[in-house]
Amino acid sequence: MEALTVKYREYKPVKPGSYKAKIKAVERKPSAFKEGEHVLVVEFELLNGEAGRVLRKTYGMSLGPRAKLTSLVTRLIGPLRDGQTVNLRDLLGKECEVVVTVESGQDGKQFAKIVDVFSSEGG
Repeated sequence: MEALTVKYREYKPVKPGSYKAKIKAVERKPSAFKEGEHVLVVEFELLNGEAGRVLRKTYGMSLGPRAKLTSLVTRLIGPLRDGQTVNLRDLLGKECEVVVTVESGQDGKQFAKIVDVFSSEGG
């Protein structure tokens, strides 16, 4: 019988800093905190520094003046008008700059966290 193996690898968070990135995926998922609500999980693939690494950031599924998703959409797609509907799949393939910090979880393990996203020149 063929062996079924898997290799253990220590997780090493991405180093803090600013990275060029591309939005690789956007996915609507049930919220882990609010029953009946959904969140948007955005995957950013790093293009420099630690190229190929993928980081995820979760956004609430609402667009409004103070919503973090609004900031992402306006920076990468353009300004919004009152009542405008946005296809979040339009974010796919958009290049940007992500600002990453490293934080410690309740278990003491470190993880990379995207704290801001900016438009890339020509992206």
